[in-house]
Amino acid sequence: MIIDFHVHPVLIKEALELEPTLLEAARNVFYIGTSPQPIETLLCTMEEQDIDKVVLLAIDARSSEGVTIPSNETIHKLVEMYPEKFLGFASVDPHEIDEAVEELERAINDLHLVGLKLSPPIQNFDPNDERYFKLYERAQELGIPLLFHCGFTWHSKSKISLSHPLKYEDIAMKFPELKIVLAHMGWPWVIEAVSLAMKYENVYLDLSNVYTGTPYEHLKYVLTEVVPKRIIERFVSDKILFGSDYPRMEPGKVIEALKRLPLSSEVKGKILGENAVKILSLS
Repeated sequence: MIIDFHVHPVLIKEALELEPTLLEAARNVFYIGTSPQPIETLLCTMEEQDIDKVVLLAIDARSSEGVTIPSNETIHKLVEMYPEKFLGFASVDPHEIDEAVEELERAINDLHLVGLKLSPPIQNFDPNDERYFKLYERAQELGIPLLFHCGFTWHSKSKISLSHPLKYEDIAMKFPELKIVLAHMGWPWVIEAVSLAMKYENVYLDLSNVYTGTPYEHLKYVLTEVVPKRIIERFVSDKILFGSDYPRMEPGKVIEALKRLPLSSEVKGKILGENAVKILSLS
């Protein structure tokens, strides 16, 4: 099974019809300039690349940017269109903590979303500030994974220091039953991100986006060079998830790059889908 753990439906025409402000947000917050495509384009890509499921992500940036990218309702409606193909992660506005907890409960219990997505740079908050721990506690109680943006961001108005991997260590220690996924392997702080995944049973990584060249060049760098291949295979092969960051990156190119790496077929299978099946409790 192949699962794309990191998809932003910001340029899907059906999402734009549900949420017209999404196109402006995609341009001005995500800095994505490609043209909107029908949802069928994503489904065809999934079929061509043998991708069984994708995780659609919301980002609630109402306090910081005045927009959702997209909203939980939009994610819910997209998942309803193709429930056998799509899984949805909610987002909440962390600046209104009590309302955030209530919205998370609604998104999970009523909208049937299956995880939480937070982006400290875009949402402009320090994830290690204890005022947000109430939200993490509720996510832990709900038994859902929490995907944090981690490392570099193209968002010019925010600080990448807000999403340094070590920002998440206290959270991993405080909430040991909370499944924490650090996106983008924490690049450029890949060693720090991998160290957290090695040390803490509840910390995982996704390899979405490419920052250092072609998909092959980037994955070769983060999975075999900056961190020795033996570390990846021996210590964190159960902790890494395939993610494309679609539409910023084509899933097929990332899959092909991963398949070319000098990693064992067993490790590649874990990364492409087996690890996500466990985290999402699909088995």
